[in-house]
Amino acid sequence: MKIVLSGPDGSGKSSIVSGLSTHFRSLGPVYVSWRRFGFVFARGFNLWARLRGWSYYEQTPTGPVGYHDYKAPWSFLYILLTWIDCMVFIIPKWWLHDLSRSGSAIIVDRFIFDIVADLILSTHRPRATLRLFHPILKRHLVNNRCVFLICASNVVQERRPDIVWDKSYPEKVRIYAILRRLYSVPWVRTDHLSSEESIEEVIKLCK
Repeated sequence: MKIVLSGPDGSGKSSIVSGLSTHFRSLGPVYVSWRRFGFVFARGFNLWARLRGWSYYEQTPTGPVGYHDYKAPWSFLYILLTWIDCMVFIIPKWWLHDLSRSGSAIIVDRFIFDIVADLILSTHRPRATLRLFHPILKRHLVNNRCVFLICASNVVQERRPDIVWDKSYPEKVRIYAILRRLYSVPWVRTDHLSSEESIEEVIKLCK
């Protein structure tokens, strides 16, 4: 079984990953991984964009917060480079890795949906992004048990006070909501449930 959890920062992924790991460890071997990044070409583009001022950090009382603001035509290049990274490096790498873990429960903290959400946020090009990534997302849903985690912003701020300084956070939440509805991804509201109850709901959805 492979469970992939997606959702904005502060929605409870780390706590639920830990709880799922404990649950499945009583049944057999468990492997936990974080797969949001792993870029090659897109990483080089980000470094170049930082020199041009399109990728930057703002200092806040809780530390630096990073932002991207890629304009056309460079936004389309960034989308293409990220797609190439996914097709050539990221997806094949983890596919081979999971083959070697046959028989283990695999719990993934962020993967393809989170890469797409970040990409839409950085480029403001949802149509262009989904035009390329739609087949990947559909296959991702077929091959994995995907669950989105949802949490009200006031609860998120209680859990993660640093998020209040992230100006892009409301837009991140909106993008995840669009992806969840567009692809009919099962979801759990972690603000309405305790951590234990949220873990139980994820397990039920993944049976």
